[in-house]
Amino acid sequence: MIRDAGQLVACVRKVFGERMPPKRLHVLLAAADVVGGADVRETAKKYGTSPGYLTKAVETGDWFEAVAGSQLPGLSSEGEDVARRSLGQLLIGSLAERAFEEIYEEALSTTEFVLDDERKSRSDTDYRVRNGSGRPVFRVNIKFHGSVFRNAAELVGLEPENCFALATYKIHQALQKQEEEHLSYVFLIVGVPGLTGRAVGDAIAEDLVHLCAIATETKVASVRAVEDAIVAHVMQGAGELSEFFQQIRSAPWYALSARRAINLMRDLLFERVFALRVRNFARNYRNAELDMHFALSSDLTPLRDFLAVLREAGVQGLTSRLERGTF
Repeated sequence: MIRDAGQLVACVRKVFGERMPPKRLHVLLAAADVVGGADVRETAKKYGTSPGYLTKAVETGDWFEAVAGSQLPGLSSEGEDVARRSLGQLLIGSLAERAFEEIYEEALSTTEFVLDDERKSRSDTDYRVRNGSGRPVFRVNIKFHGSVFRNAAELVGLEPENCFALATYKIHQALQKQEEEHLSYVFLIVGVPGLTGRAVGDAIAEDLVHLCAIATETKVASVRAVEDAIVAHVMQGAGELSEFFQQIRSAPWYALSARRAINLMRDLLFERVFALRVRNFARNYRNAELDMHFALSSDLTPLRDFLAVLREAGVQGLTSRLERGTF
């Protein structure tokens, strides 16, 4: 656990390395440098703050309170749980993306097709695949599911292990994006039953969890920026995550085009979107999304078969199938 500003500074340096941390956290690093003997003016310039503000932060004796306006919080059980779940879920996403890159490289490394990483845009596109001329062929959005819909058989007519849920608004947005840009949109789905954010979060060191909780509770820095930095730091080592990675890597992967998703939703709307059959759904299931439920075994295409079509039939062979909703 992080108990004082000095330990917080050490954790921030570990996570961000030579990169500048988000604002207000950077003043803590500057204060630590000044206490260690650095010149106030030079340090203020280096960290993009004012000498007066930096001097005041150092002189108060409590750098964190001077910067954040509150005392350094302890790590409550509730705060720890929220932080672990959030970081764990982000790590699952990163592990799934790494696994997809390996699967793609194995399947298409000898072809002209290029995989572009679009994750930094923080949009609904994780990757784009381009042909040898540099023209995009389709976009990819990776979806991981670890929770099992135990009432699937009763509510949507599917066995729990054969059921994948996707929010109806995401299907609609994907098709809109496809039609606006004339670029096929493909969901890639992978699931490991029981692999949840909390399960992966338990492997994260306590000081990293506390750093995330501090950012969340005090708003001393952008929570998303801190979470992303922690995830990147953990992924650099990732030794403790190797078991989770192998589970995701070896799990069944599937592809589902936006066109096929919307076609199935229209055909099976009331059968597979059970929220439409439930009286007072919004009242009884607060914060729940309206999901369309798909059968993994029959509605989706195994990813390796999908990539094989791209490799063997080329762009035209794949895009025609995507537009018709075959995949």
